[in-house]
Amino acid sequence: MKWQRWLALALVTAGVLAAGGCSLWGPEGGPGGTGIVAGPTPSATVVDAVAGADGVQRIDIEVGDDLRFHPSSVRAHPGVVEITFHNTGATPHDVQFDPGGVSTGNFNGGATVVVRVTADQPGVYPFPCVYHVSSGMTGTLEIA
Repeated sequence: MKWQRWLALALVTAGVLAAGGCSLWGPEGGPGGTGIVAGPTPSATVVDAVAGADGVQRIDIEVGDDLRFHPSSVRAHPGVVEITFHNTGATPHDVQFDPGGVSTGNFNGGATVVVRVTADQPGVYPFPCVYHVSSGMTGTLEIA
């Protein structure tokens, strides 16, 4: 009878810990999540990165608990593009780029991360959040 109480306590504890982990990662539950879709992807309006006096093209992107990039589609010319991600929610994100294999690494709610991508070839390059890609959290960098 005593072992049954311990088993029940262990199961309740495991359930509480699992539910807490899901709320930290968002509806997918983190890397390898189940792929609960956050909703339809809004039509992507392409926003141009702005070149500074140093020739580096810059753009700010907000990410949050809706598991979307705002803006989700960026256009730039061949060269260096500096992207500043502002996490406006509580859900952590990790954005990866090709070309270059550049990654933001994990950044939590309230954090700001800056990455530089060098793209010399015209094309459309996706930048997914590795935690939420199955929910459609993918932006694009168009080099024209």
